[in-house]
Amino acid sequence: MPASNYINFTKKEIERLPLPAPGSQQTRYFDEIVRGLYIMISPGGTKTFYCRRKLQGKSERLCIGRFPDLSTEQARMKAQEFQSQLSVGQNFAEVRRQSHKEMTLGELFDQYVERHLVKKGRRIAEITASFDKAFYHWKTRRLSVIGPTEVMDIHQKIADDRGPLAANRAIEILRAMFNKAIKWRFFEGSNPATIVTMFPENARSRVLDEDEYERLQAALDREQNPVMRDFFLLALLTGVRKSNLLAMRWKDINFTTGTWTIPGETTKTGDQYIVALTDIDLAILKKRMVSAPGEYVFPGANGQGHLADPKRAWARVLKRAKITDLRLHDLRRSMASWMANSGANASVIQGALNHKDIKTTMLVYAHTAKNVERDAKARAQQTLLKGSKRRLNVVPFTRKENS
Repeated sequence: MPASNYINFTKKEIERLPLPAPGSQQTRYFDEIVRGLYIMISPGGTKTFYCRRKLQGKSERLCIGRFPDLSTEQARMKAQEFQSQLSVGQNFAEVRRQSHKEMTLGELFDQYVERHLVKKGRRIAEITASFDKAFYHWKTRRLSVIGPTEVMDIHQKIADDRGPLAANRAIEILRAMFNKAIKWRFFEGSNPATIVTMFPENARSRVLDEDEYERLQAALDREQNPVMRDFFLLALLTGVRKSNLLAMRWKDINFTTGTWTIPGETTKTGDQYIVALTDIDLAILKKRMVSAPGEYVFPGANGQGHLADPKRAWARVLKRAKITDLRLHDLRRSMASWMANSGANASVIQGALNHKDIKTTMLVYAHTAKNVERDAKARAQQTLLKGSKRRLNVVPFTRKENS
């Protein structure tokens, strides 16, 4: 372990520790005072104390608690107590593993992150933020006291406060955690989240029409912040997810082959994703290289990390373009729409947008491929009419002008 990863655990020092880059693994720092005591930091900012020591050749580890709920002095005391118990043959970590009564929801989430999310390359920062927002006040509760009625109540409360989609996502996390707890034998009861009936979710179908596209392009041409302008342009032209574009790195771009390889640990599907870049995409990127020579294509403030969520800049552009109710993710759907209307089949769109399930692509395709459908019908009608001996009398359609 590098010497830089050993620090004197104080409140001030721990607060100053940098967060790992989004999508990367957790980082840990060891205490210079108590041997085996360390703190694990997730990309989402969660800081958890652990203590590790070998017992009969086997490494034993205990989750002590989270900072700042647990002070550095309390963490040291718990770590020393754990060390003493091991010295006299008492393995508190093993006792905790065998007794579901000793595990809290917060402790289960720590195990869920380490044993499942990290190994599967899931979106740790996003899931941690969602869990903290929904269940922060439940973190110290034992698993056995969380009942189905309370879970249904909190599902409804989240829906009232933040909408049905947020409520459904929170319950999905809780349900997955309890399933893992039962599988890992941390919990012997039943999953209290399985009884919840999810709220109906209507798939959003908002896309840019031609007139809105022209206004958006004009607004971007007038955007004075080149970083924001280029970011929104690439979001519009590539159709990639916002999180992937924010974390775009130069080392993942191959200008020779015209491809951008997105690592699996940062994608929604968990699989590596190769984006085909057009000449227009590459021209924007080559121009960006002059002003962003560091690790990220869109660096953050003062060159630290990458660009954060550009909500304010997006609102400014939409106001200038006089466009309402358009989210950044709608640009992704708009690209699918334009591809469908240009004649691309569903499998091509699926690959371009990295949809794991073709059903997801088909929902977009069915909504947006109307120009292709209209042209196909027109060609079929022409074929039918040419081969028919009977002529079809068609009354020309004229629009009635407003008086």
